[in-house]
Amino acid sequence: MKFTASKNIDSKNWAVILIAALIFCSAIISRVYELDYRPMHVDEAVHAVKFGDLLEKGFYKYDAIEYHGPALNYFSLIPSIFTGKTKFSELTEYDLRIIPVIASIILLLLILSLIKEFNYKYILLLLFLTAFSSMNLFYNRYYIQESLLVSFSFSSIVSLYHFYKSKNLLWLIGAGIFAGLAASSKETWIITLGASIISLLILIPSPKKWISQKSIRYSFLFLLPFIIVIFLFYTSFFSNMHGIIDFIEAFINYFNKAGNYHDHNHAWYYYFSLVTFSNIEGYYYTEIIGLLFFAVGTYQIFSRWRETNIFIRFILLFTLINIIIYSAIPYKTPWTMMTFWQGIIFISAYSLFELNGMIKNKIWIYLVILISIQQLYQSYIINYSYSFHPKNPFVYSHSTNDVKRIGQEIEKIMNNDNKSAVYVAVPENDYWSLPWYLRKIKNISWNDKINDDVYKYPIIIASPKYESELIEKVYSIPPAGEINLYVPLFSNYMELRPTIEIRGYIQKDFLDKRIK
Repeated sequence: MKFTASKNIDSKNWAVILIAALIFCSAIISRVYELDYRPMHVDEAVHAVKFGDLLEKGFYKYDAIEYHGPALNYFSLIPSIFTGKTKFSELTEYDLRIIPVIASIILLLLILSLIKEFNYKYILLLLFLTAFSSMNLFYNRYYIQESLLVSFSFSSIVSLYHFYKSKNLLWLIGAGIFAGLAASSKETWIITLGASIISLLILIPSPKKWISQKSIRYSFLFLLPFIIVIFLFYTSFFSNMHGIIDFIEAFINYFNKAGNYHDHNHAWYYYFSLVTFSNIEGYYYTEIIGLLFFAVGTYQIFSRWRETNIFIRFILLFTLINIIIYSAIPYKTPWTMMTFWQGIIFISAYSLFELNGMIKNKIWIYLVILISIQQLYQSYIINYSYSFHPKNPFVYSHSTNDVKRIGQEIEKIMNNDNKSAVYVAVPENDYWSLPWYLRKIKNISWNDKINDDVYKYPIIIASPKYESELIEKVYSIPPAGEINLYVPLFSNYMELRPTIEIRGYIQKDFLDKRIK
C-alpha cells in the first residue's frame, strides 16, 4: 500500500470525510467539555494573574526569569474582547483555557491539510491519535504555554513540507509565522530549533543546496515573518524595546534553571516512566502500545531510509533528537515532554499504517478499533474521572479541590465587601493557586510571614507552621479594647496541594454579623 500517493479524496468519498469530521468535532467537544472542572494548577494561576495585569493595565513586560513567552498572554486578550471583560475578577477558567484548546485545534487542522499528500488512512490515524492522546488532551486543557509551543512548532513543520511539495510561497511565509509564534510561546523553542536544524543537516548534507541563491531567497522569506513575530511579541508591540534583550537573556536563565533547579530535577528516564504504567485507583494507564509502534516505526524507517518519505524521516530525526536533549536535561516536568511526544505519535501512526500492508485488511481494521477504544478509555480516565488525582501521571504539583471551596467560602462571607481585608501568609509566598480563587476579593494582603498588624484583618488564611506565632500576635499586640476572638473559618481539613495544609481564621464578631 502506497504511503504518499493517496487514494483520491474527493467529495464522493463521504466515508473518509465523515470519519475526519467526526474525529475533528469530537476533539473539539472533548477539549471544551467541563473545561472549568479541574482546579487551576499553580502555574495556571500564576499565568492568569500575569494576564490579569495585561488585561487591566493594558501593558505587558516580558520577564526573562519567569512566566515564559508573551504569546499566551496576548492571545488571551481575544476571548476577553469578545466577552467584553476588562477586569481580572471577571475572568473564568473557560476564558483562559480556551487558548490552548484553540492552539491544539490549529494543529489538527494542519494535520488534516496533509490528506492530499499522504494516504488518507495514515492521516486519519494521525488525526485520531493526536486528538485523543491522553497527554495531549490533558495539557490542551491547561492554561500553560506547552500546547502553543507544540502546535505552532509542528504547524511550522507541516507548512514547510507543503512548501517543499508545492513551492507555494504562502506556505513558506506561514511556516515562518508559526515558528515565530512557537518562539514567542516558551524559551524551550530553542531546543525545537536546534533539533530541526540538525535534522535538516542530516537529510540535506550538501553545502551547495544550503548556500544556493534560491535557498537564500527562501530562507529570507521564512526568516522575515519569523523575526517580525518575535519582535512584535517580545517588545510588547513596540512599547518595551528592551524586551528583545530580555528575550536573548532568557536562554541563559533557562539553561541555568535546567541544570540547577533541583526541585524539578529527575532521572533521564523520567518522561518514559510517566507513560509506561500507572495504577489510578484500580484503573490502569499505559502507552506501551504507542511506544511499541514507535520503536517498530523507527526500525522500519531506518531500514528503508532512502525509500521513506522525507517528511517522515525528518519527524523521526526531530523526535529522537528532542528525546535525547530533554532526557539529558535534569529539569523535567511532565508537560515538557509534549514536543517529542507529538513526534512519537507521528511515527506510531506511520508504523500502524504500515502494518496494514502486512496483515489482512479486516484484521487491521479490528486492531485499529481496539486501539481506538483503549485510547478513548484512557483519555476519559485521565482527563475526566481522575483529572487532578495525585496518581494521575500527568498531575504534577497540582492544586486540590479545596482551593475552590476556600474561594467560595470567603466570597460568601465577604459578600462584595470592598472595605474588609483578608490576610494570607504562607512560607516563601507559596500560596498558589489562591490568588486565582480569591480574585474577586478587593483587599488582600499576600505575605510570607506574620506581620504585627495581622490582628487588623477579620479573615486570616495561613500555614499551620505560623499558628503559634499567629495566636500570640492577634491576642498580645492589639491595644486594649481591640482584641478579637478568632475562630476556625473551615470546618474541614484543607490543602492547597496534597500534604500542603492551609488553615483559616475569622473574627467571631465579624462572622456573627455576616450570619445575621
